[in-house]
Amino acid sequence: MLYQIIRRIHLYTAFFLLSLVFMYFATGYLMIHEGLLANRDPEKKTRTLRLKYKGEKTSEAYAAHLEQAFGLEGKRQPPQKREDGSWRFAYFRPGTSYEAVIAAAGDSVRITESREHLRRTLTGFHRLHGYGGGLVYDIWAVCYDLASAALILFTLSGVYLWYKLTRRHLLGWLLLLSSFGLTAVTIGYLLTLP
Repeated sequence: MLYQIIRRIHLYTAFFLLSLVFMYFATGYLMIHEGLLANRDPEKKTRTLRLKYKGEKTSEAYAAHLEQAFGLEGKRQPPQKREDGSWRFAYFRPGTSYEAVIAAAGDSVRITESREHLRRTLTGFHRLHGYGGGLVYDIWAVCYDLASAALILFTLSGVYLWYKLTRRHLLGWLLLLSSFGLTAVTIGYLLTLP
């Protein structure tokens, strides 16, 4: 009974992982082989608008007003208060990014919308991380988290199935330990980089 349950877990996590791993492979492949798709500059539109805002002059209040009044979507980057007194807000989602600069006087905002072409959009999906970019962005981030959990379940169920199906375990244990060792060495190396 336990064997059948773990076998099903192994099978279903494999189906779930196949789609996300394929997407991650495809977007990563395009990042490595830059010549496959044209790397064109984004299409940019800039508009300067009056800012009718009478609330608090904090970054959170400004950001909430910008998102609501001008429909800025995506994951908000940390705001920057510039030396001249203006505020800069940036939003990112795969395919589209916004930069909003509120003038020091607080009476106008310059919004630059950048629409990426296919190659940079796919790269954006590959590099997407964290939450807080709107519903679709957060659903994609949940899929990443589920893929991580599925990878762990797939591995553990695979080790269990291997252990139950074979009589000779020495080679399997050596391969498993060497893969853990390779991972530990890689992480150790990356931690020592400046």
